[in-house]
Amino acid sequence: MNIYCLTSRCLCCLALLFSSLTFSLGINDSKYIELGGSLDPSVANNVSAVLEQNANAEAFNAVGLVVASGYCSGTWLGSDDTHSYILTAAHCLAGSEGTEYSGQYVTFKQQDGTILAAGQSTNYFQNFSDCSNDIAVAKIPKVADPVDSAGNVIPQPLVDNKLNTDLLLSPTTFTGFGIFGTRTLGQLAYIGKRHGEGHIRYYYRDCLINQAIENTNSWAFGSPGDSGSAIWQTRNDKQVAVGVTSWWFGWYYGYSGHVPIALHIDWLKNVVPMLKTVDDQEPPVAGPEWLLTEEMPIETDPLEQDVRGSVYYVKGQNVIDGPARFIWRYPRDFTKFSVMLTDPATNKEYKVWLKGQRKTHCGWGKINNSAWCYPAPNLGQLKLEFSQVDNPKLPIGNYQGVFSLVAKSLYDQNYSDEVEVAVDVDITSLLPSDGLVTNDTPYVGPRYEETVYGTVYYLSEHSINGNRVVWRRYNRGHTKLEVEVKNTATGDIETVILRGERHLGCGWTIMNNAAYCRYQRPIYGELRVSFIPDDNVGLPVGEYVGSVSITAKGLHNRNFSKDLNFDVQLNITE
Repeated sequence: MNIYCLTSRCLCCLALLFSSLTFSLGINDSKYIELGGSLDPSVANNVSAVLEQNANAEAFNAVGLVVASGYCSGTWLGSDDTHSYILTAAHCLAGSEGTEYSGQYVTFKQQDGTILAAGQSTNYFQNFSDCSNDIAVAKIPKVADPVDSAGNVIPQPLVDNKLNTDLLLSPTTFTGFGIFGTRTLGQLAYIGKRHGEGHIRYYYRDCLINQAIENTNSWAFGSPGDSGSAIWQTRNDKQVAVGVTSWWFGWYYGYSGHVPIALHIDWLKNVVPMLKTVDDQEPPVAGPEWLLTEEMPIETDPLEQDVRGSVYYVKGQNVIDGPARFIWRYPRDFTKFSVMLTDPATNKEYKVWLKGQRKTHCGWGKINNSAWCYPAPNLGQLKLEFSQVDNPKLPIGNYQGVFSLVAKSLYDQNYSDEVEVAVDVDITSLLPSDGLVTNDTPYVGPRYEETVYGTVYYLSEHSINGNRVVWRRYNRGHTKLEVEVKNTATGDIETVILRGERHLGCGWTIMNNAAYCRYQRPIYGELRVSFIPDDNVGLPVGEYVGSVSITAKGLHNRNFSKDLNFDVQLNITE
């Protein structure tokens, strides 16, 4: 009996095969050709031997054959002094129409025939009805515990205990017993422990749907012989059982269905007293793969090479200010985002600004830009850097912490990955100032446009007006800059308003205006930053210090960008 979709619009008809038809490993044609040299049934034994060898790795010593009403696969979850607890599918055991059944004789043994448990079993169920709860535990009298090559009892396998469908829809490992075949050739061999790699692609009616696709890394699927087998994914470099094989969809289509274990974790904990979950694993010793310092940018791996379509990055753990959704535009510019870092000497936290870019075949752009360039969407690595210019207020010291950016795909919305970065930044001297603003004297800058092709304009994150370039041929207005300053006597923080202006050639205007006056050459563009008492009525008497950062950018020469940092010193006497 095979299970088939009734229409192309239907993902799958969720029926089940019972104990006389259990599940094992099918593979797609391209993987068979890769392992055997051609799509020829005569090389089936050679191909199967490779799959059997991988399945017998010590990482899968907990996987065994369940012999009850028929043949199924199962996973040893642990033992007490008298019994072993075996995870399998509900339809593999007697009594599946209830919640508990005693009296069935069940055997659990390894590939070489070694019996680990045998006798009258107590079978536990979750009111089995379909794939979503096709899960059971057999409590069987113990004969021996599974051991490694040194003769030591293996660690209990870890099971998934947090239902996160983003993580579940990922590359998955299959290891079970039963019939072997391919999409085109059908059945080729009988019961045997085999190993394959697949990819959970859908979460449908609380069931995980795997599909084997030709010429990809997703080449295995459940087929007659592997019901009850656990499916595995990697969590912190550990193999974790995330599902139980429930049904298949025939040789040709390459689908199989699997129960998510985390959906039933509370029940499973009650049934198996010594259960080990993801939370019970020892924390990894190694830190994040990437380390960012003040010395140079880091570039990650090009994640898009293994993803359908292009990827983009949004803020993850410990990112305070950063992008939360994708954009689509020609790659240009960079993304500034902030993280909280700690100075170990004082144990004080600071907000630190970092820069990031994402790569395409036509250059670097913002990290949340999901666009790609000819010839393919197969780049997408991150470039991350720290610049002291972006952090003019940071005092001398060392700043440490960890943050992450989440990689997502616009085309494959099931894809999610995380790039974790450790930061260890040393600031050994204060930033030199590009100028000084006082309550009596404004800062007036040079004419950058004398040496830069085209016009220059100015942007600042302190701006409370627009912070993007405009083109207006009139000489009026100014940009308001909101700046925090500290009272040198009391330490109190106050907010003051500075004015930022740019010269058009025929007068002063807002500083982000890139226009120049008609009939004039674009050789003006001086920046003026000033303190105006009328903008700061109510500022208490006192002496204040602070800083303001502004970036000069070229409109026509887009490669021109210069970060400026100005000291602010105010002496308010009335």
